[in-house]
Amino acid sequence: MSSNLHMSVRTSDMAILQGVLDNAGYDFTSSLEDPKCYNIAVKLLFKLYNDGMTSPAALTTELSRHFGKAPLSSKSSAEFEKNRKLIQGIGPVVVVSRLPAPEQTR
Repeated sequence: MSSNLHMSVRTSDMAILQGVLDNAGYDFTSSLEDPKCYNIAVKLLFKLYNDGMTSPAALTTELSRHFGKAPLSSKSSAEFEKNRKLIQGIGPVVVVSRLPAPEQTR
């Protein structure tokens, strides 16, 4: 299996992904200091994005989690929960209430 990542990304998406890398601390200087770690971060970021995670905040969180910079939360992100419910076919909760019986007139 090849470790090369082949995918096409629009210029606007590339700017978002570069911003996520910068915010997570993976900028030009870190790519020179530790290129292996930087390359892993870039590959992970592209994989997450390609899998459908598009929120910059969620992408930054996942990068932090992967490299042990953020504690794991016991609560799932809202985006994760939304996607989980869509995959499982769980729709919004519908509450059905009974209408009062019509009064009988004499």
